[in-house]
Amino acid sequence: MKPANVTITLDADSYATFQDASEIVAKAGIRVPTSQLVQVMLNAEVIRMNPRKIAQRFLKSLLQQVGGLSGSPLDDDEDDDRAPSLPLAAAAAGKV
Repeated sequence: MKPANVTITLDADSYATFQDASEIVAKAGIRVPTSQLVQVMLNAEVIRMNPRKIAQRFLKSLLQQVGGLSGSPLDDDEDDDRAPSLPLAAAAAGKV
């Protein structure tokens, strides 16, 4: 597994919710900075959502937006277990 650092920006309401949770934890005798609580919870959600599928959906979306797969309709849920091949990568490998 390879670590990746991610920076996010929370809206005021979301951050306030995390602050409330941090205060509840502090009252229980455990001091957890709000930023650490945000990081732990979001990491847990990403793991639960399967980072590989998230990355593959992102790649499909990117390829569609730049026209890399023009003429090839992609279903959002179809073949989520397989990353689409990049046309340039296939050409470099001599597969085109």
